[in-house]
Amino acid sequence: MSFKGKILFLHGYTQTSSIFYAKTSALRKKLTKLNYKCVYLNGPLKLTPADLPSSDELSKFSTVVSSEEETNYRAWWVKPHKGNDGISLEEAFDSIRNYIKKGEIIPDEDMKEQPEETEEEAKLPVVGIVGFSQGAALGGIIAHKFKELFDAPSPKFFILYSGFKLDTSKKSGNSRYQSHYPDSEESISFKFLHVYGELDTVVDETRALSLYEVTKTKSDLLKHPGGHFVPNSKLFVEQVTNWIQIAEKEEEQGKEPEVKDEDDIDSLLDMMDSIGKA
Repeated sequence: MSFKGKILFLHGYTQTSSIFYAKTSALRKKLTKLNYKCVYLNGPLKLTPADLPSSDELSKFSTVVSSEEETNYRAWWVKPHKGNDGISLEEAFDSIRNYIKKGEIIPDEDMKEQPEETEEEAKLPVVGIVGFSQGAALGGIIAHKFKELFDAPSPKFFILYSGFKLDTSKKSGNSRYQSHYPDSEESISFKFLHVYGELDTVVDETRALSLYEVTKTKSDLLKHPGGHFVPNSKLFVEQVTNWIQIAEKEEEQGKEPEVKDEDDIDSLLDMMDSIGKA
């Protein structure tokens, strides 16, 4: 198969690349049919018991809960247990950079389905990012500074499920990351699709919209009636992949983005629903 580009998948907090691979099977298969190579990266941090929520809370993160003593839960960053020093994203940036520059992926013993890349595949550009929860938040952080961080062209699109904007207030300790988000005067050359669940209790609507607000000139919103997960239904997957194809056509035609209001969600859903049935 001849691929036209790569899409990087960034898993959520307490997940791994293999868990995210399993939970996005329908989306991945559809993207593969559209000639995209899907690449699943593994978070750099292996979580300790102190980092993990209770078993009941863990299930809300769309994570497989295992009875085994040692479970390979991972993350892109971890909040300090004490103090207010903020988080460090350097290891997350390094893990993405190492893949883009060297083809290196942090090993996941359970990830047996992802073969090594051919020489031709290694040269393919990264054209898209798909992230979930913490991985979606990371996608929002790297989007604006992708060229600077990774010395590579910016992807054409970012699909962020249950994403959120990092708290960059002074009291958060994360103010150094505010520059990773565009201000209202800066133009954005790529598109975002923000997806969230109406019943999500981990990343609620207000928090999900916080990331949309800083990218709204080039963003679309799509909500689903479920909770904290990536919808795998055929109709929803078609809505997402139809959006990708529309975004690509707009980029090829150099179409100026339309500024949408967050209250326009229902009309967007109607539009995508009709596209999926065409």
